[in-house]
Amino acid sequence: MRRTVLAISLLVAATVLVVLALPALPFDTAPVPQPDVRIALVDPYAEAPLVAYAALRDALLADDLAALRAIAEGDDYRAYRAANHVARHPDATPAERLAAFDRVLALRVEDPLERVHRRRLMLEVAAAAAAADDVERALDAYRQALPEAAAIAALARLIDDPYRLANVYFQAGQNRRALEALDGRAAPSIEGPAHRAIGEHARALDAFRRWLAEDPTSTEAATGVAWSLFSLERWDEADAAFAALGPAGTYGRGLIAGRQGRVDDGVRLLLETGVASQQWIATGWLEARGRDREAIDAYLRIARGGSATYADDAAYRALVLAQRLGDDETAALAADLVPDGSYFALLLGRPLVLPGPSALEAREPEVLSLAAALAQVHDHDAARGELVFAMRASEDPAEIVALAEALQLVHGEFRQSMRAANALIGQGVVDERVWRLAWPQAHPEAVGRYAEAFDVEPALVWSVMRQESAFSTVALSHANAMGLMQVIPSTWNWLAELQRETPGDPYDPAANVRYGTYYLRWLLDYFDGDMELVVTSYNRGQGYMRRLFQGDVVQGDKDEMYRHIDALETREYLQRVMVNLETYRQLYGSDLGSLADARP
Repeated sequence: MRRTVLAISLLVAATVLVVLALPALPFDTAPVPQPDVRIALVDPYAEAPLVAYAALRDALLADDLAALRAIAEGDDYRAYRAANHVARHPDATPAERLAAFDRVLALRVEDPLERVHRRRLMLEVAAAAAAADDVERALDAYRQALPEAAAIAALARLIDDPYRLANVYFQAGQNRRALEALDGRAAPSIEGPAHRAIGEHARALDAFRRWLAEDPTSTEAATGVAWSLFSLERWDEADAAFAALGPAGTYGRGLIAGRQGRVDDGVRLLLETGVASQQWIATGWLEARGRDREAIDAYLRIARGGSATYADDAAYRALVLAQRLGDDETAALAADLVPDGSYFALLLGRPLVLPGPSALEAREPEVLSLAAALAQVHDHDAARGELVFAMRASEDPAEIVALAEALQLVHGEFRQSMRAANALIGQGVVDERVWRLAWPQAHPEAVGRYAEAFDVEPALVWSVMRQESAFSTVALSHANAMGLMQVIPSTWNWLAELQRETPGDPYDPAANVRYGTYYLRWLLDYFDGDMELVVTSYNRGQGYMRRLFQGDVVQGDKDEMYRHIDALETREYLQRVMVNLETYRQLYGSDLGSLADARP
């Protein structure tokens, strides 16, 4: 009888059963006798490269707290995983749990977009510290967990001193709670800023004046008085208060002059500040009064000032106004000030220049084989964790690229690998591989499926995703925008209603991509495919953008739209997403034309 060895891999308590597979047979082949089967028992952790994980595996299977504590003393990903288990182990003492949380905090990769996860971690740390009778440590952890409701309640329970409690809330931006904690007690250095932050300007003025009476040298109190008077529209008093501040009061004085119709004084004062955002206000006043030549001079001043945020906007606006005046010389000067690689440079037909082929030597860090072996035994978290830890520890660009590529292309991790690539670009590494890592084709299966289903260019989905969440699946904004495509709850529910379904999980990557891509399709239909209106509306809302674009000021003129979008965030969002789009098209290919060609 012909004998075939059948191989089947099955991991049961980290033991693999290995059997060789039968060859495929055609359906019309006569039945054959069942083959003999030989089964070999193999422990993958007994051989390299998983030997180092054997102790962790055994400790976890045996629930050996002492062994886990010992592993947690290391400085690698295994130590991080062991420390997490010890910190939450029911048999660990409070002191042991707190020490383990210290290891977790020391080893974890901090990510500013994962603020919610960190707050919840700090709640656990606080509970462990409280159980260990380390009250000050618990208080510090609860402070870091604000504004979680459990942290608010715990702080109110643990802090008897109302002044201290009010200051804790105030430092965390919990202004109303700070005032409630004071319960009528005098603390003007808290009262003034807190009342001003919530728009209670008369009360803020009273508090700042009391603070200034207590400490006549306090610049913060004097500034608070000036801005409170400004908010109360007590212009003469506010102007005097700002004048007393010297150069620090120039901005306030400029705004007051504008409010009182003294435009020349206002423009002069705002330009004197040297602050691009404040000078930008002056240009708007000049344009509104038809003083375009003076506005051009102000824009050129901003463009030469080096502001990363305003220089490109100002140079392009100077160019637009100069062209309208027929001043070719000034227009050419302004065009030269438009930075290469900016959105406005693309509009002017200057192509985005990407790096050439890789000049970095190929690397095969040893950790790649460990990650592959961990994936084989279905420990994907450890595979990604090992690569991220190795990437963080490395200072070799070629090694970092190899690790980041493995994370993205093999293990489907895009957030930390993209951060590493961005850091390399910031260090001056010029390499196409690095750019592909910084602009990855993230979550390709979901993006491909829903981009095709809704007839949306995949590059647009990635461009929005990169700007919205930087590829963090758990990102949560201050406006409660959620997940990869950063959809706020009201829009999420509306999109579910449009699709006639119960709202999905916004932190499920596939669901989030689907909702975000569906919204892009809706916007493309709403604006007849106008990409700039689609992108700005994704950030600012379609109602606002339609009113602005069709209104008396903009009147359908894109150059006016760029200047008159009232939110700096939205103006920058448009530019960054559109540069992302051009980058994706060049990196991965597209049959669409350049942005300059596509512009109406």
